[in-house]
Amino acid sequence: MRHAYGALGRGDFEGVMEMVHSEVVIRDRPELPDPRTYRGHAGVREALQGSFDAFDSFEFDAERFVVAGDRVVVVVKMTGRGRESGVPVEARIAHLWTLRDGRAHRLQVYSDPEQAIADARAADTADADSAHPR
Repeated sequence: MRHAYGALGRGDFEGVMEMVHSEVVIRDRPELPDPRTYRGHAGVREALQGSFDAFDSFEFDAERFVVAGDRVVVVVKMTGRGRESGVPVEARIAHLWTLRDGRAHRLQVYSDPEQAIADARAADTADADSAHPR
């Protein structure tokens, strides 16, 4: 995941795709006015392009990685300037990735990084409990 965010920071979309499963599913933050679900590599490109099209000087800065089993939470600082409004934007969000076959298979975007971390840890505990029934 560090490689993917490094590639994203360089604007290397193909480097990002190397780390993403071909059947990836990306879900926007549910509280957005029009949350979307994106599928596959085409969906990744569409989601990224939408962000870059809406802002000038748009950047993702991965600040923290938290691993919980096959899940990785990436706390991201997003900055940019609204392309049409000129208003500067800064937000700290989280990406909760689920990995499969060594690649990113699912992504849920969160407005609250701590909630993403809690959900990842809870899912990891549930996975461990189901793998080792009492």
